[in-house]
Amino acid sequence: MSFEKCCSGFAYSTKETQQHSFDMGKYVIDNNIKGDIVECGVAAAGNFGAMIFGCLTKPEGKERKYWGFDSFEGIQLAGKKDTLQAGIGLITHDVNVPDEDLLVSSGITSHTKEYVESNLKDWGLDDLNIKLVEGWVQHTIPKVIKEIKSISILRLDMDIYAPTKFTLEQLYPLITKGGVIIIDDWELDGARIACEEYFSENNIKPELLSIPNSSPLYFFKP
Repeated sequence: MSFEKCCSGFAYSTKETQQHSFDMGKYVIDNNIKGDIVECGVAAAGNFGAMIFGCLTKPEGKERKYWGFDSFEGIQLAGKKDTLQAGIGLITHDVNVPDEDLLVSSGITSHTKEYVESNLKDWGLDDLNIKLVEGWVQHTIPKVIKEIKSISILRLDMDIYAPTKFTLEQLYPLITKGGVIIIDDWELDGARIACEEYFSENNIKPELLSIPNSSPLYFFKP
């Protein structure tokens, strides 16, 4: 079964973005780039599924571990370094509160874990080593990070500054040389600032690449 027949319509992105997700899954398998496939912000799993299908173009794909992190409640509230509430627009809540107080759903792109599990089952992917981790990444990544030895693809799709910066701090060091980092929300100020800050703080100078008819940028870890 092709990823287009399965995942089309389950991603908040263009068909070119989904194709790229598939291509990157295929890329790490074709080039024997070791490590788990990780997406933070899986939503309905449209791009997550596409990456898995890309990996499954070779038998080795069945040996990989696939991590899908999501609150399964929707996008969290924006903070001080965000300029809008993703999917809504104007920020109307108080951003001058402790970060923990912003871990509340905005109601945007909310899909339950059970719904995502159902999608993966419908697509024939339920027999793989897939770990869906429910909760805000600020809480969940520290609990499971010891289980993630290395990463071949890290896809960031959380729309907001705080979880994007936190995830980079936690997971970027685990990415294998030549692994892929996909930044879905580069056009959103908060997510972009989080990436730029992390790159600057760690002297990382990525060669950012674009996808036709798509807003995400990506690069290969040097």
